[in-house]
Amino acid sequence: MRDRAARQTHSRRKRTIIIDLNLWLDSVLGKRYYLLVFGMCLLLCGFQTGLAQDIILSGELLKTIRRVRVEGNTTIPDSKLLSQVRSRPDSVFDEKQVSEDARRLIIMPEIYDVKWKALPVEDQIDLVFTVVESPRIDKVMIMGNKNIKTDKLSKELKFKEGDFLDLYQIQLGSEALRLFYHKEGYYFATVTLNEEELQKQRQVIYTIVEGPRVRIKKIHFQGNQAFPNRKLKSKIKTNAYFPIFNKGRLDDDQLDMDRQALMTFYHQEGYLDARVFVQKEYNPDKTRLNIRFVIEEGIVYRVASIRFEGNQNYTQEQLLASIKLEPEQILTNKRQVFAQRAVEQLYGREGYIYTRVRIDLEYTDQEGEVNVVFNIVENEKYLLGRLIVRGNYQTRDKVIRRDFSRHGFDPGNIYNTEAADKGKRRLGGSGLFENITVIPTGTEPGIRDALVEIKETRTGLILMGVGVDTNSGVMGQFSIEQRNFDASKWPKDLGELFRGEAFVGGGQTLRLDFRPGTKVTTGRIQFHEPYLYDTPYYLDTNLFMFRRWRESYLERRRGGNVSLGRRFDNDWSIEGSLRVERVLVSDLDYKKEEGEKIITAPPDVQEVEGKNLLTSVKMGIGQNTTDRMFMPTEGHKLNLSWEQVGAMGGEYYYGALSAGLTLYRTIYMDITERRTVWAGQIRGNKIVGDAPVFERYYVGGIGSLRGFDYRGVSPRGGVKDDPIGSNYVFLANTEITHPIVEETIYGKIFCDSGFVSEGPYRVTLGFGLQLVVPQLFQMIPMHFDFGIPIISDDKDDEQVFSFTFGMNF
Repeated sequence: MRDRAARQTHSRRKRTIIIDLNLWLDSVLGKRYYLLVFGMCLLLCGFQTGLAQDIILSGELLKTIRRVRVEGNTTIPDSKLLSQVRSRPDSVFDEKQVSEDARRLIIMPEIYDVKWKALPVEDQIDLVFTVVESPRIDKVMIMGNKNIKTDKLSKELKFKEGDFLDLYQIQLGSEALRLFYHKEGYYFATVTLNEEELQKQRQVIYTIVEGPRVRIKKIHFQGNQAFPNRKLKSKIKTNAYFPIFNKGRLDDDQLDMDRQALMTFYHQEGYLDARVFVQKEYNPDKTRLNIRFVIEEGIVYRVASIRFEGNQNYTQEQLLASIKLEPEQILTNKRQVFAQRAVEQLYGREGYIYTRVRIDLEYTDQEGEVNVVFNIVENEKYLLGRLIVRGNYQTRDKVIRRDFSRHGFDPGNIYNTEAADKGKRRLGGSGLFENITVIPTGTEPGIRDALVEIKETRTGLILMGVGVDTNSGVMGQFSIEQRNFDASKWPKDLGELFRGEAFVGGGQTLRLDFRPGTKVTTGRIQFHEPYLYDTPYYLDTNLFMFRRWRESYLERRRGGNVSLGRRFDNDWSIEGSLRVERVLVSDLDYKKEEGEKIITAPPDVQEVEGKNLLTSVKMGIGQNTTDRMFMPTEGHKLNLSWEQVGAMGGEYYYGALSAGLTLYRTIYMDITERRTVWAGQIRGNKIVGDAPVFERYYVGGIGSLRGFDYRGVSPRGGVKDDPIGSNYVFLANTEITHPIVEETIYGKIFCDSGFVSEGPYRVTLGFGLQLVVPQLFQMIPMHFDFGIPIISDDKDDEQVFSFTFGMNF
């Protein structure tokens, strides 16, 4: 039926064409020519069948494909070739599709050429693809290579003898060999393909002219006045030859990138007209060369004036006060970036979260001066709608929300981007999450939701390892820790327990830790609840055992403490704690004289030999405004406490006053926001009453006064002048840390000072390294410090190098 209808349509179309043609001839030529033209048309009617067939084959009438076949192939199966063809039997014939099928076939490495034809069979078409198979490679040869073995070069080729001859891959082989030679230092090496042998014998023959091996001898900088060579050298990657470490390879692409890097550096430092050129200087045999970067620094540009455009909600004065860019300053890229961020943050604090700031430079008539124009698009002010948390499969939403709430980022408040960043930074410092993003979302006028997307990290760990430091010697470690513990989430079955789905998600911390060592052995069970019953109260409990050899006795402790505190919205907190301990002092030092055992330990130690019971009540107040828990960069920690020992009984009754203040300030931040941080600490402790020797204060070592041995600064007593502790201590320390490699290796300089009840005011100057490898060490830094005592006492135990190092495995 469909074929009959198509033929009827075609017949009607032909009659219409003839009638229309007759009417046109009649009007144009007149009736006397009518019969003549009509006769000629009858003579031509014999061609109508051929014309109709051409129309069919050109696709004007839809034809279906009866069969698709291939011919000309001898080694390649039909099925493999037809798998590349999309034209199928019983589908409509489409020239574009058939051409695409031919293209699919010809890109096969096995096929050298493809032609196709459509053969009419009744009212359908047979589609035939005629292929010419690619010949196979008879031989692959590499000639002329003397310094690099053929086997090594052959690995750079993507084909071998017996493969189908693919001209594209063979041409790529020439380039691959040339690049390999360049990589090995043969900068002038050439590779030639024997085209004649390839066509006649199907042999792939590469002829190599190696040339001399070139190495960069030295890198020079010429024309640089503003920056020293060492500064510029740190901006490039091309290196001179140095045995084992640097091959000194010449790479034109890398040289050009180095040139661009130097020019970008100059532009970023305010030399906006700076240009850099590269010169190569070879020795006579071209085995060595010097690279010379010729620099045209030009003049340095300074800020002539600062102007804001588009601002409506802030005045020029308010915007100027928010940035650190001023007239007459050198216009560096860093100052521009920080000024732009400062303006965006100013708007972000007030809910203008989509404010966009662009800096344009206007060159003035005065040489070396530019006007800095801030183009501001303020957009709308928004309130915070919902705080939507996603990605937390284990952690409860409230654990995430409360760190944002702590900084005032709550629904109904202004959408404060600065508060959002603080909450994100503090949440990231908890160690519970690998990645955190905060994105505004929604379409409601004047309101935007905050979408908090997180990626949780592993928080439950079983650790075995070993560590060593100068304070405690070598220590083993066995720990079971869950930093995202939830005491209320009991398992429904054993499967949940073994899959780690129970007791997790509440933001609590549970740690069981045992560390046997050569000098110290400790064991501890700790539990921390940061928000008790979802209130601002926090709870800490701690059960412990401790065993350590002191200078003249063995000290063993068993006990525990519990602390309850409350946080306030202004970062202040108050805390009360109870402590119960039993301290055993034994194995006092002695000597034998004439068969008699004489104790040589100090009298203060002899007085407390045996079992000692301690109880205490402690009250404290503090404030913590630091931006993150681990390695803060801004803020301070302040604490003041009084501990009354003997308040609940025991063998001793005295009081202890403690106070401390630690400040953190970012003194430098690069464009990637790596921070150089200054930290300063003042700490004081005072005992009121008579405290036993094991409760007094000792100074020295990491964490107190570097440059001295652990407990190396103290009043002395006994035959051997052993330390017996001080009733008061004062410490004042300052330190600057600077990131050297990303955020894993830091350099630092420090000054530690302080005094105890005897001796002078001690002072130490020093430097060191701090290493942090989060994946292995759980954000626990390793310290390597060199402290040189400037002022000390003759009886002090000095120790220039101190370190702490731990490894889990």
